[in-house]
Amino acid sequence: MTKQYLNHQLECPYCLTIRLRIPADAGPDDRIFCDDCGEFLGTWDDLLSDFEKQGGQDGVFRLEKGRIRRID
Repeated sequence: MTKQYLNHQLECPYCLTIRLRIPADAGPDDRIFCDDCGEFLGTWDDLLSDFEKQGGQDGVFRLEKGRIRRID
């Protein structure tokens, strides 16, 4: 399998980290912020759609409880 990496759309353009502040009951229109610097990153639907386009739950990454984890 070819190694795949997330592009920088989920990365905070302000502090360059990937730490999302996601409410436990996040809905599609909920606003998601960087957990490090507090800047707005997008709606939950936009960020989740981008994540899924990059392999999402069936790819090399898994999103669980607001954390993105590489699947080995």
